[in-house]
Amino acid sequence: MENLAHYWKSLPAESPLRLRYAPPDEVDARYWVALLAVAAGIAFMTSGGILLGLLVAVGGLVYGAVMHAGVERYQAALADWQRAQICLACTGRF
Repeated sequence: MENLAHYWKSLPAESPLRLRYAPPDEVDARYWVALLAVAAGIAFMTSGGILLGLLVAVGGLVYGAVMHAGVERYQAALADWQRAQICLACTGRF
């Protein structure tokens, strides 16, 4: 039995097992887009477009929440991957 993360790091670069046991793909979180949308929504609201500004600001908040949920799922998957053990005899993951 060996820690999966350590086993994956010890594999040579050309090993086909590197893809099989690779860590989860990182999430491309763009919180700046959500922040920019909220700021634009506030700017629209102050310039007179209340409904449009509110819609843009809420859209930015929803986008930020979706990004945050994706980051949390990635962090949970990465933690599971780092805790996983691999049997070197049968290559089963535990």
